[in-house]
Amino acid sequence: MRTFPRPPAFTTMSSSFSQANPHALASIVAASEAGGIEASEDIVDERGVKLWARGSPVLAGLVERLLQGGPYLSALAASEARRLLRVAGSLPVEASVSLLLTAARGRGTGFSHACLVMLAAGALAARCGCDEGSLQRTMLAALLHDIGEQYVNPAYLSSRRELTLDEWRHVSAHPRVGELFVSMNTRYPQRIAALVLAHHERFDGTGYPGRASASALPDGSGFLIVAETMAGVLNNDPVSAPARAVLAMGLVFGEYPMGIVNHVVRVQRSFPVEGAADLDRETARERVVIVREGLRRSRQAAQALEDLTEHEAERRSLARLAPLLGRLEAAFVSTGTAHYFDLVEQSADADAELVLQLELVPREVRWRMRSLARDVAQDLVQFPVEAQARFEPLLDALRGVPAGAS
Repeated sequence: MRTFPRPPAFTTMSSSFSQANPHALASIVAASEAGGIEASEDIVDERGVKLWARGSPVLAGLVERLLQGGPYLSALAASEARRLLRVAGSLPVEASVSLLLTAARGRGTGFSHACLVMLAAGALAARCGCDEGSLQRTMLAALLHDIGEQYVNPAYLSSRRELTLDEWRHVSAHPRVGELFVSMNTRYPQRIAALVLAHHERFDGTGYPGRASASALPDGSGFLIVAETMAGVLNNDPVSAPARAVLAMGLVFGEYPMGIVNHVVRVQRSFPVEGAADLDRETARERVVIVREGLRRSRQAAQALEDLTEHEAERRSLARLAPLLGRLEAAFVSTGTAHYFDLVEQSADADAELVLQLELVPREVRWRMRSLARDVAQDLVQFPVEAQARFEPLLDALRGVPAGAS
């Protein structure tokens, strides 16, 4: 047993890692009060029972439950399951990391989420033919991917309301904080830190925190990006979750690495969404109309601004937004969601896959519209005051604010 060089709780959300971060400190104190923890190379639960002992299989009970209790993850791992367990058991977990992972058990589902992403990323890497070294790096980075969330106010992470811009800045900084933590508080290779930083990026440059596109992302980042998205829906109904993941990742071409997504699609075919499903037709129509009108108003507002911009910062923001908005609108139209709604309206029972599409496509498009709104809002700080006011109609349209309501 050894101690870590600098307690990871003693850091702000900056590169100094020299002052106490209250959120990380609170989670460690809470875990300690629940069952007692210490800085070691073991991970223990709230009762002090070892879940992860160095040199022994990783979280044997939890990992086994994830594989056996989740049919989709089990199918994704397939014949590689034993290999994944073996590689997971060999991961070098440093003391500073084990302390934060232990503390994470007291903060919602973050700990099991990390293990789920680790297994999903490993399964995808194995399916793509990665060697042992690459597989170990992928799984280690996936296990650590959200370690930066320990330094974020947990109220922001669990909030069901839309976050303010300032709150979102804190949440969206967690990949950067995780990268800094790995770089400054562990002996892991820099490539691990780079993968942690990249796990919320998108191959078309629409992710965060750096809006990095495919050419700027590190090798292997696609496994974490896809696994993180999959994990976000796998806790739902196991029958519809695979279809939800495939629909979300296939909505806008270029967001995700299709070579990796194709493996998700192949496995998903074994989990079809079958039967009829209830559909609140009025709510469904409202969702479709809101998205369609929001996209139209956003496009018109952006086009109007092109003739009004007077500053380079404004032009840069619009130049980045225009193609992304155009691709999002084209993606929505290409799904045929509005047409499918008309078909469903004419039938007594709605096909389950159509219901899923009518529910998920508008939600995914609205999420992306709000993401674009956050990007534009963050750009506003570079604009002159008079320019900020000009952009309000665009922001309202992207946020779904009804015309004339602001």
